[in-house]
Amino acid sequence: MQRGLKAAAALAVALTTVLAGCSSGGDGDQAEGQDPATATGTLRVVVPNFSADNEGQAVFQGIVDIFHKTYPQMKVEPDFVPYDNLNQKISTALSAGSNYDVVSAGIGWVQPLADLGAIQSLTKLGVSTEELEKTVYPAFVPPMKFDNDLYAVPVVANPRLLAYSKSAFTEAGLDPAKPPQSLTELREDAKKLTKRDAKGQITRTGFDFWAPAGNYRQQFVAFMGAKGGQMFAEDGQPSFDSPAGTEALQLIHDMVGVDKSSTYGYQNSAKTALVTSGEAAMGFASPYVDCGKGGEGIGDKCKDLVYFNLKDSKEVMYVGGRVAAVGEGTKYPQAALAFVKAMQDQKSQEAISKLDVGVPISSTAGDSAFVKANPAGSFAWKNLDKAVFEYGGATFLDFRSKFGPSLDEVILGRKSPQDVLKELDGVARK
Repeated sequence: MQRGLKAAAALAVALTTVLAGCSSGGDGDQAEGQDPATATGTLRVVVPNFSADNEGQAVFQGIVDIFHKTYPQMKVEPDFVPYDNLNQKISTALSAGSNYDVVSAGIGWVQPLADLGAIQSLTKLGVSTEELEKTVYPAFVPPMKFDNDLYAVPVVANPRLLAYSKSAFTEAGLDPAKPPQSLTELREDAKKLTKRDAKGQITRTGFDFWAPAGNYRQQFVAFMGAKGGQMFAEDGQPSFDSPAGTEALQLIHDMVGVDKSSTYGYQNSAKTALVTSGEAAMGFASPYVDCGKGGEGIGDKCKDLVYFNLKDSKEVMYVGGRVAAVGEGTKYPQAALAFVKAMQDQKSQEAISKLDVGVPISSTAGDSAFVKANPAGSFAWKNLDKAVFEYGGATFLDFRSKFGPSLDEVILGRKSPQDVLKELDGVARK
């Protein structure tokens, strides 16, 4: 991040009184409380990792069209930004006294943005925990909270599935009907699935972590979750410095550095999961796989892939996701809330899922043709109740930027998992 949240937080405090009377809309604004059918003004919406090309604009316009069914005369002004620039964009908007009306971000952003003063309590706008739990999997509600209030709603889930090739299992003498159940079995299967040439160079990876250097955080959370651990406890305190965390991190090191069944930081040119391209026999994969032939489709390869969860101490599936929130200081809280709900619409969820390489979060999405037509997405949706997340507390984003590179110190054999997790625990508690 180009600008830390701590510095911006101090700025937000100074701006509190300014934002209270500040309008974020354009010319012709009318006060909140008018009939939605006649209300005018401009909603400013910041949307990270939402492509500004024709496809991305079409998806966004679809959300606007749903919003316009309730607020037909209000304008919507999008700001498409990469996640790397999201914090800077929000901080700059706050400093200018013109915060966004609607903020879309990732699951781990909710508590930092709430603490910063960039998003406001949805509980105070009338959105209840009970209401949200009726429409999404209950596991997704705690990450939306800060100080016991709801501050955001989940829109799309971005799981990292585990998958393997049936033909590769058969070739290696493994039963294609029996995926590994524990992390120990996963390691042993990965060794058997790795293919090398006469010089010992890998020609097919046994297990693909689908992670560039410095970015093994989510994979660590998945492995730790299978051991019964989690990143942060319910009280917001870090809990990864544990036997489960140590075992998970040690395993990643062993697979990369000892067994060499996985190549550290390797990605193909398209940055797609190697198990779906056939470059790996097993590994992490996307919840959206195009089974068509030609273009980006993998055709009959879809029939060769099996999706599974680890069932070590606990059955889990790592899940990230996109959320939506109402900006603090907006002149149009009810209109902004309506736009958030438009993002949650079933059609919006499906369109964003395809764009976001995700899966709808709605608890009724399993019956949709969109989910049923995608074997990866269908598996992911059915297992959202087993989600483990990467989030925790107001300083999480600052902590996360240090977390990935620190894990690499263990993966590359430079430090022990115990030492690194203890150091990171200290960072998380500051």
